[in-house]
Amino acid sequence: MKKVSAILCALALVVSSASAQDKSVRFGIKFAPNLGFFHPDTKELKNDGVRFGYTFGLMGDFMMGANQNYAVSTGLFLNNVGGKTTFPYGNENLLTESKYQYIEVPITLKLKTNEIGYMTYYGQIGFGAAFNIAAKSDFDWPDSTGKVVRFSGEKITDKTNLFKASLIVGAGLEFNFSGNTSAMIGVTYNNGFTNILKDKKVPVGTEERELRAKQNYIELSLGVFF
Repeated sequence: MKKVSAILCALALVVSSASAQDKSVRFGIKFAPNLGFFHPDTKELKNDGVRFGYTFGLMGDFMMGANQNYAVSTGLFLNNVGGKTTFPYGNENLLTESKYQYIEVPITLKLKTNEIGYMTYYGQIGFGAAFNIAAKSDFDWPDSTGKVVRFSGEKITDKTNLFKASLIVGAGLEFNFSGNTSAMIGVTYNNGFTNILKDKKVPVGTEERELRAKQNYIELSLGVFF
């Protein structure tokens, strides 16, 4: 994670210098706390609440021609997200709390109003592509005697699909301080539509059932364009 953070910071310095010379391109940095949750695709698996996470990294807007109201928005982010689930085991419901780390590259269309005072309002929609680099889980599971015990900090990277795709919808505003420098605040909903679980099965009666789930989250986007 430290290496990824250093790379993102170095990229931010390089592109912010470049964007100061080209008004058709804007770059900035973003930090976004999020609330993540699962949307199970298997009836035995149930969502059991949200988990706090965060995203940070480099964002960029590429203006479409001379019109400053339309832009292709993208970025390079380190995304930490998770959620909680339960599934039945005998007469009990076993709890799992998982956290995932992704390198995410979104591509969205951003629609902006003209500047009203110092404020500009925007909406955006598009897609996200994310690649898993780490995954851990705290979960309940029976030990060798059949007693349900709690396992903490177990790596589940081998039980996590590498690629995650999502639909991104968001809205927000920008406040211009001076020249090209603007502060941004917005709300973004990231709706996953691919299964993030890999070869994960649980016993159901006399057979094993594969578990499937999608990862969703809502985030508060805070950033600065230079």
